[in-house]
Amino acid sequence: AMRILIPEDDPVSRELLRHALEGHGHQVTAAADGRAALAAFQAAPADMVITDWMMPEMDGPRFAATSAS
Repeated sequence: AMRILIPEDDPVSRELLRHALEGHGHQVTAAADGRAALAAFQAAPADMVITDWMMPEMDGPRFAATSAS
């Protein structure tokens, strides 16, 4: 199983994706925006991140660049 982080501000999309991935046995952490996702990633790095492009606080590309550094 993989540890997957989902930064997604739309609650319906976030929960649908979480449900689908957990159904395949993955451990999922979801965050409502990029800043919360960055904090979660720094606390427990994920094997994979599936991020929204446009989110409040910090968008997907900025989250990706910040978490990679």
